[in-house]
Amino acid sequence: MDADPAHGPSGALELLSERTGTPFPHLLAARALTRERLADLRPRLEDGPATSLLADQDGPREAVVLFGSWGRAELTEHSDDDWALVVDSGGEDLGERQQLLSWVGDALGTGDAVPGATGTFGEVVSAEKLAARIGLQEDTNLNLTRRMLLLLESVAVAQPEVHARAVRRVLGAYLDPTADGGDHRPPRFLLNDLVRYWRTIAVDFEGKHREPDGDGTGKWVMRNAKLRLSRKLLFAGGLVPVLRCHEHAADAMADVLVAQLAAPPTDRIADAFLAAGTQGALDTGARTLAAYDRWIGILGDGDARARLQALTRERRGDDLLWHEVRDLGERLQGGLLALLFGGRLAPVTQQYLVF
Repeated sequence: MDADPAHGPSGALELLSERTGTPFPHLLAARALTRERLADLRPRLEDGPATSLLADQDGPREAVVLFGSWGRAELTEHSDDDWALVVDSGGEDLGERQQLLSWVGDALGTGDAVPGATGTFGEVVSAEKLAARIGLQEDTNLNLTRRMLLLLESVAVAQPEVHARAVRRVLGAYLDPTADGGDHRPPRFLLNDLVRYWRTIAVDFEGKHREPDGDGTGKWVMRNAKLRLSRKLLFAGGLVPVLRCHEHAADAMADVLVAQLAAPPTDRIADAFLAAGTQGALDTGARTLAAYDRWIGILGDGDARARLQALTRERRGDDLLWHEVRDLGERLQGGLLALLFGGRLAPVTQQYLVF
């Protein structure tokens, strides 16, 4: 059944809470903090002395985009500031953009420190390149990661129209109806790349820990915990809207996906449980997202976070917090599997997800 493509899932988490009586205190607190911090940042970036660098006579050229917990609306006091300059097109090495990068770093409080250790953030990212290089040799791990994070967990803190154009451009590359003339719902090109990204995350997790210092204190445990929870929820938050495209007309898919991806991943998941329409699905959704809510609570607890970061792979078996994290991951996965294979999504999941 077709739905209004303008209808997005924003607010679905709160609605699920109302219908089931299940509180999500940590997720809702994280959303409030995200809104507060974004409201504080925007004037600094919109009214700063170098704002003119963000636009020319033809309009905005670059968007300052935040990723990670910012883009998922899961900010805590301990979250990282992962950001990039997203541009419509053009080279990533233009001299004036180096000045702009430095200014944005100062405005965000990161200074000259480049966020992250992989080169994914703190740089200029071309939407043209993300859209044009899908697959084959030019689609590097870095290009794939940036493209997926733009779609799945990004929010503009300055020049949102450039960010919106970038999202539309990338989605358009996946949904191009001239590619083979077929009416693909769900869109297989996007679905396959999304699955590829999730598998790349899993493979890279193992690869990182085969490096000489890969099993150092806290690295394996925290990365494993995030893989079980944050990364898995992020993947599901992209997978479910793509699979649900079969509910809409082919020419509405772009609008549907834009509306879905504009909401936090937890709203996208909550919306799918609500759409299932049964009390059993609502209860399963509440339990699933309650497990994730507890995980956000752990990340926001300085002592608990430090405990996980100090825990080695060898000692994790004796730690009660690690056992709780592992249990939360199993509860999250169980609920997501029920959503994908136990209700309205089951036929499309079975037909398209594996083969």
